[in-house]
Amino acid sequence: MEENNAKQFISVSYELLINQDGETVCVEEATEKEPFSFVTGMGFTFDAFEKQFLTLKKGDKFNFTLTSEETNGPRDEEFVFDVDKSIFVVNGQFQSDEIYAGNIVPLIDAEGNRVQALVVEVKKDKVTLDLNNPLAGKDLHFVGKLLEKHNATEEEIKQFMPASCCGKGECCCSDKQGCEGKDNKECGCCCAE
Repeated sequence: MEENNAKQFISVSYELLINQDGETVCVEEATEKEPFSFVTGMGFTFDAFEKQFLTLKKGDKFNFTLTSEETNGPRDEEFVFDVDKSIFVVNGQFQSDEIYAGNIVPLIDAEGNRVQALVVEVKKDKVTLDLNNPLAGKDLHFVGKLLEKHNATEEEIKQFMPASCCGKGECCCSDKQGCEGKDNKECGCCCAE
C-alpha cells in the first residue's frame, strides 16, 4: 500500500473534560474499543488538537488543555435569538414533541447549510434558539492515549473523504449541476472519478 508522508493517521482514546459551574465534567469519551480516528491536515479536528500528537509515539499517554480560542471560540450572544413559533407548526399543530427547552434541533440556514440549534425557551409566540456550539467559550481538557500513529495510506485518506463535494458539504456531482459527474471548477464540482 502506498503511503502519503504529508498526512498522519491518528487514533486516540480520550476523555474530554470541561469546567462546568466550578466542577470538572466529562462531556465526551472515545474508548480503545471505539476510538476517535482522523487523518491530519484534512480539517477533521482543530489544528491545535492535531499539533499535540506531533511528538508523541504510539502508546504514549497525553494530558493537555486547549483554550476556547483554539477550538470553538467565545460564546456569541448574537447567536441567541427569537424566531416566530409559527415556523414550527406542521398541519396546524405546533411540534411540541421536538421543540422544547433543552432539545437540540437540526435547522437549515438561508444558504442551505445544516446547523444545530439548542431550544432555550418556548414562549407564547416565539421560540428562543441558541446557535452557539455547546462548547463555545469553554477550555477543553483532553486526557487519553495515542493508540495508533503512522503515515496515512491513500486508502485511509479516501476513507475520510466524501465521494463528492461542492465546498459546502453537499453533493453536487449530478446532471442537474451540469458537471456530468466530472471535476469541473466552473460549476463548483470537485468529483472523484
